[in-house]
This record gives sequence, C-alpha cells and structure tokens, in this order.
Amino acid sequence: IMSHKFIRPFGPTIYHGVLDKDEVWYLQQVAQDTKEGQNVGHDLAGNIKDQKGIVVKDMEKFTNTIQPHIRKYMKFESDRFDSHLLTPGEEKSFDNVNFNLGTGPWINYQIKDEFNPMHSHSGMISAVVYIDVPEVIANEEYTKDTNMNCPGQIEFLYGPDVVGANGTHKIIPKTGDFLLFHAGLKHTVYPFKSDVTRTSMSFNVMGME
Repeated sequence: IMSHKFIRPFGPTIYHGVLDKDEVWYLQQVAQDTKEGQNVGHDLAGNIKDQKGIVVKDMEKFTNTIQPHIRKYMKFESDRFDSHLLTPGEEKSFDNVNFNLGTGPWINYQIKDEFNPMHSHSGMISAVVYIDVPEVIANEEYTKDTNMNCPGQIEFLYGPDVVGANGTHKIIPKTGDFLLFHAGLKHTVYPFKSDVTRTSMSFNVMGME
C-alpha cells in the first residue's frame, strides 16, 4: 500500500509520499545507470557538481513507479478545488492519465557543502524524490548555539509569518520520500558537512496526456 499524506502549512499543497523498498531499490539502479550520463547543471539552479540527465532502460517500469504519486496529488488538488465551488462538477478521475515530464527528470549526486539556493521551477508540478539519504546527515550538529539546525533539509517558502501560519516549512528528507508541490513554490536545500553522497531525483510535470 502506497503511504502518503498531504501537507498544507501555508497555502500550496505539498504531497509527501513514501516509496516501498522495491521502488527505492529500482530507482537506486536507475541512479547507478545515470552516473555516467550527461551533466545538465548548466540548466539548473543547484550549486551541485554532478546533476545528470536521467538514463532509463525500462521506461514503462519507471513510469509505473512515479505516475501513481502524481495522480494522487492531482486527484487531491482537483477535489479540493471542487469543494469550494457552489455547484461542483462531476468527480474527476486521474487513474488513466499520464503526465508529461518535459525534458527531465534529472538526478542530483549531492556531496558536502553543496546546496540549492532559493528558487522555483517551470511547469505545473515539481518533484523531489529521495533515492539515497545517508542517515548521518540528519544527525549532524553544525553548532550548539542555534535553534535552527537544518543540515541537508529542504525548506519551502510562501508568504510572511503570521499568527497560526509560518511562512516557511522544513522537511528532513529520508530515503524513499517522494515530494510533489506546485512548480512556482519557492524552495531551498541546505548543505551538509558529512563526507557522503545524497542521491535525489527531480522532475517537472509540464502537462497531462
């Protein structure tokens, strides 16, 4: 059973799914195949040396791994929108809809001191899928003299802080996490200090097919 939840800390919805062990293993094999691929960092915001255009040998298997998460996100957003209408239309199904990922996805092989500055994406929906996140990263302590220790975390930004709603939301990534969010939602990824590689995949949903 696919585990997932929807987070709405300040407005736009963040989908937080979790891949099962077989799906994680499969994407780790894709990441291995992609390591020798073409570097696409010149088109991306990340201050990361190795950002490679994905190499997929079995497109059907790849599609079957990621499309169910996109469909759940779209279904939730469609139902949420309809719930605000005075006369909602017929309930929509996305079970047989496929989504166009444009020129992506790409895989980030992030090492210590690398980071992503605050940025947003193009398209309808953006994704970050955590393929391999060494646990040592989350346990780092940069300094004891702070109340905002955030090694390797992803942070989303939307509007100012107001009573009852923070303007930002941080997530501590774990292997298998699958995040989807509106492409225009600004976000940043913090660096870490451990001598490890964190592997993640990103893509933008450009439309429906």
